Amino acid sequence: MHSLFDRWIRLDVRGLVTKIGPDVAHWLGQPPVLQDDASAESPGQAAGLPLERWLAPASAVLWSTVQWRSLCAQGRLDEAILHFTAPVDSRGDIHVVSHWRAAPGDDGSGYIGLLTEGGRRQQLLDDLRQARDSLQQMPGAVLQLLQAPGAELSFPYASGQLLALLGVTPMQAAQSAHRLLAALTPSSCTALLDALAQAEQGRARRWQVVLTAQRRPDARVELVAQRAKTTGLWHGVLTDVTQREALQRELLRRAETDALTRLPNRVALMGHVRQRLADGQPFALMFMDCDRFKQVNDSLGHDVGDELLRHLAQRLRHCLRPADSVMAVAFDDDSPAEPLAARLGGDEFVVVADGVTEPAQLATLADRLVTSLARPYRLQGMDLVASVSLGVVLADADSTAERLLRDADTAMYEAKRRGRGGWVLFEPVMQARVAAALLLEADLRQALPAGQLRPVFQPIVDIATGRITGMEVLTRWGHPQRGEVSPAEFIPVAEDCGLISALGETMLRLACQQFQAWRTQGLAVPPRISVNLSRAQLSRAELVSRIRLILGETGLPGSALQLEITESLAMADESVLGVLLALRELGIQLAIDDFGTGHSSLSTLQRFPVQQVKMDLSFVRDIESSPYHRAVVQAVVQVAEALALEVVAEGVETPGQASLLQRLGCRHAQGWLYSRALEADAVPAYLCLPAAEHVR
Repeated sequence: MHSLFDRWIRLDVRGLVTKIGPDVAHWLGQPPVLQDDASAESPGQAAGLPLERWLAPASAVLWSTVQWRSLCAQGRLDEAILHFTAPVDSRGDIHVVSHWRAAPGDDGSGYIGLLTEGGRRQQLLDDLRQARDSLQQMPGAVLQLLQAPGAELSFPYASGQLLALLGVTPMQAAQSAHRLLAALTPSSCTALLDALAQAEQGRARRWQVVLTAQRRPDARVELVAQRAKTTGLWHGVLTDVTQREALQRELLRRAETDALTRLPNRVALMGHVRQRLADGQPFALMFMDCDRFKQVNDSLGHDVGDELLRHLAQRLRHCLRPADSVMAVAFDDDSPAEPLAARLGGDEFVVVADGVTEPAQLATLADRLVTSLARPYRLQGMDLVASVSLGVVLADADSTAERLLRDADTAMYEAKRRGRGGWVLFEPVMQARVAAALLLEADLRQALPAGQLRPVFQPIVDIATGRITGMEVLTRWGHPQRGEVSPAEFIPVAEDCGLISALGETMLRLACQQFQAWRTQGLAVPPRISVNLSRAQLSRAELVSRIRLILGETGLPGSALQLEITESLAMADESVLGVLLALRELGIQLAIDDFGTGHSSLSTLQRFPVQQVKMDLSFVRDIESSPYHRAVVQAVVQVAEALALEVVAEGVETPGQASLLQRLGCRHAQGWLYSRALEADAVPAYLCLPAAEHVR
């Protein structure tokens, strides 16, 4: 293959050929240059003849009238197209591109031209045209950017789609790069220049930025640019991402919205609180919980529960006036902010009150929330009251979103502990109490399998004779480090952490084992032993089968066992009544414990398959000084006798209380007057005492 330097021709000042290169000699049908002297000049047979002798007629005319004259006048000729005829070549005319300059040499006369075969050049032009057509047909607009050192940004190429998007004509784009930049919004122009500068500074190979055009502020395009490997040129493709961003906003809206109430959810809430903390704005966080939501779900069904939550959320919106500057969540910059609260999940809601710094402001808002949300809700034709308990915490400079939520939750539980339907401002001592409860829970989880919990037995006696008629099983915990832990301390913890069922079943098994052992030993035990059932145990579907298993394992007959439930549990729903009937079929006796503290009336006693009613100690404590309490005790005794129920008075501590109870017709009692709860090894000795000595 010949080099570019083989394709040349030399003319004298008259336009006559003086010398030719090998390729040109071949085109003109002249003898070839010797192979061992490829650089030698060969005048050949063409010497002395004019160049147009070998040109096609039209090309010969153009050469002699225009091209040759221009070469003589300027001393140079660029990109002159020549069409050579080839008498010995079947290809026909040869199209070449020639470049002419004054010939070097001592005489300085004549011209030399370098010739490039036109077919290759035309192929390159066709390829370039095809490439440009392909760029124009791409689905995204195409752009080239060049940031040369010390020079302004330029755009060597911008596709028609891009120019149409920006509203810039090709002529305007060719005249000034600033026309392209000016077609962008100011913020987009800044973003583009910043992204390019960062990429140049960091020698990045790729960068991207989202832009908006002045003429289409509703549209968003993403420019993805990549640096060419051999030059500093950036090749970029712009894609319309308007729909993608709209979809992203909608997905974000859904991800941050509670599906049931349409309030912001936990994700949105935590983001809002973190932003408020970062801004340094004062605010209060209010954590609220519906006091009776579980009862609504359990008794009326989850559909009613969901409806209650929707109504509560709607009322929450209405009672948060804009003046409170309550949490505003805008899902995009164009959406107007609306005062809203957030739902964390279940029946838990949170309000962020901006600008609240004074106790008076806090009290006004908290009172309004508690009062408004406590009004009856009209659900499925019934009026339902569902109050809320509210915990409040004020943000400070050291607050975090997680700690604020934790502290408000802690204050909410304190409000429940104080009686529900109110609000409490967080104090550090509350968190210390919660931490202690968590520690106690951890110890309790270890105490059950370690056998640290044990049953103790408090006698139930006949008031008139002192004879023992029963025993109630109570639970005690001997902590290896703390010593005896009060049931008032660990029973609520067991209920809150879900251990109460396991604790109750453990005590039931131990009590049945011990009572049966005493029976086997021939001790003069009472006819039955009483064990409390918790709400959690009563709600377990396998309760009856578990009790049947325990009776079988211990050998204790069902008739020797009495189970105590509170009246609120007995009244829960019809399913509880079914469980009670199933327990009666095992021969087990049933008692209503703490009677008088719930919402039942005396007339409802006939609904339940119980054999005993235990009056709460709150009636017994004031019986000597309160005519009202004496009347209540007398009424309970009379109704119980009419229904053939046994009545036991709890908490009897003085002989006066015992004497008055006996006159009112109550035959059985338990309390410190007769005995504190006894350890298992102390029971045999107590049973052997004469009946008269059972009164302390």
